[in-house]
Amino acid sequence: MNDSPSSKASKQRSIGWWIFRVMAGFELATICLLLLFAATFFGTLEQTQVGLYLTLQKYFDMEALFVIPELNGKIIPLPLPGTFWVCAVLCVNMTLGGLVRIRKGWKTAGVIIAHFSMIFLMVAGAVSQVSKKEGVMHVYQGDRSDYAKSYTEPSIEIYPYDEQGERDKPYVVESEHFDGLDPDERLTIRLPELPFDLVVSGFRRSSELLQLSRFKEQHKGERVVDGFFLQERPRVQQEETNLTGCYLTVQDKEGNALQELILHYNGMPFPTPVTAMVDGKRYEFSLTRWIWPMPFEVELDKTMGEYWPGTQDPSWFQSDITKVDGDGDLRKKYSIVMNKPMRHEGITLYQASWAPPAPGGRPSSGFAIVQNPSDQWPKWSLYIASFGLMLHFGMKLFRFLSSSLPSKKSDA
Repeated sequence: MNDSPSSKASKQRSIGWWIFRVMAGFELATICLLLLFAATFFGTLEQTQVGLYLTLQKYFDMEALFVIPELNGKIIPLPLPGTFWVCAVLCVNMTLGGLVRIRKGWKTAGVIIAHFSMIFLMVAGAVSQVSKKEGVMHVYQGDRSDYAKSYTEPSIEIYPYDEQGERDKPYVVESEHFDGLDPDERLTIRLPELPFDLVVSGFRRSSELLQLSRFKEQHKGERVVDGFFLQERPRVQQEETNLTGCYLTVQDKEGNALQELILHYNGMPFPTPVTAMVDGKRYEFSLTRWIWPMPFEVELDKTMGEYWPGTQDPSWFQSDITKVDGDGDLRKKYSIVMNKPMRHEGITLYQASWAPPAPGGRPSSGFAIVQNPSDQWPKWSLYIASFGLMLHFGMKLFRFLSSSLPSKKSDA
């Protein structure tokens, strides 16, 4: 017996309703919350062993589809979905269940507002995951700076020199090329605007640059370039203190090797470059942290600071700066203190460090910079949630008092 068109449509609707029911159901929300609790629990324990940077990459990165917890070097056989995607499913669940499916009316207005605030909070987290940048800016008193440097992500800067011996605009090999690159892998980087290409090999997130003549006993077959070699060292929890290193082969467009280089990030604000000659022209190569331009300049007018006696722990830092927009026409002064940052269009500057002047020198300030379009969204989400809950409980209280007053009068 063949089904009629109406019965087929009914079955299709029932399947669609079943999918909607699962995606909007309280059961799915409970599962998502339990998974988030488990990921947070294991991630917190693992953070104490490998550090915050690796933990965030493992559990909370958008590219982490599944994670397997590991404690004290032992794998826990409990695969967990990446928290980014769990939050994405929870966001869909709350949209369907808390906004679409819920009964609409004055009685549920506060609940709907509170659900919207939680969805808004998760959207803020997704925007932060995709577009957030963190870095540092070092400025000497009286100088200006218009760029920020990443704490953790490496990049290779290539500076050509003109015929007068002046530096031209640099070419930058951005950090995305080094994601997941292992020491035994080779990466060829094509440079269409330059007369050569690069081959990166032996890349190490944490390394030491050693001179063979002084550390022969530590040399264990590592590649030697110009009397130096890279030795891998244990990766510490504070990722910004790990010193990256790599070997670099400069080759022509036909793939012939022209020169071997060794690059190492020394942790200083201004890295030490390595020079190579290609077709009679000088180029400087340096392994540093990835930089990005700021939409304004920071001019450090005055910086002051104090340490606790006998320690290097800061008790008080302050920087008086001028934010310069455009060609210097728009200038606005700020005072940045340790717990009082400067915010401007999604960019936040925190007072991170301070250095007293060296003999004959000038003091300097280090600013931690966070560029995040959703920086203030969690705060607004909290305000919206508070308003929604106060509205809901206020209406509940009003209905309770309204229903109880007549009964008291009748009893009297």
